[in-house]
Amino acid sequence: MSQDSRMKGFLDVLARGLVEHPEQVEVSVHDGRRATRFEIHVPEEDRGQLIGKEGITVRSIRTLAAISAHRNRRRFEIEIPG
Repeated sequence: MSQDSRMKGFLDVLARGLVEHPEQVEVSVHDGRRATRFEIHVPEEDRGQLIGKEGITVRSIRTLAAISAHRNRRRFEIEIPG
């Protein structure tokens, strides 16, 4: 299993645990030249739960992704499109 697919699975489980409508969570992966970008798609009413107060929750998710990426000499970007 690749590092990207493990990170996608991790983000999927994490996001589903944070939102009210877990069945509508979708994580997409976009491989770029400099980084792998993960987009976590959630319903509009669940975005606040995923972002957290003052962005603390999404910042924590990005930190965990950065630690994982650093161990494998990669770069991960986490986005929550609106």
